Amino acid sequence: MRDTLDRPLAEPGEGPARFNRRRLVRWIAVLTVGTVVVLAIWQEPLYAL
Repeated sequence: MRDTLDRPLAEPGEGPARFNRRRLVRWIAVLTVGTVVVLAIWQEPLYAL
């Protein structure tokens, strides 16, 4: 019963959940894709849809 009440631990190689490499890569990917989509719509609005 005790092990079900404990909070899950972070992965062994990770530091605090506030900032890690996986989160940084995810944000860079989201911003890159978002920028490409905005540029595609800006350049040729009908082509992007």
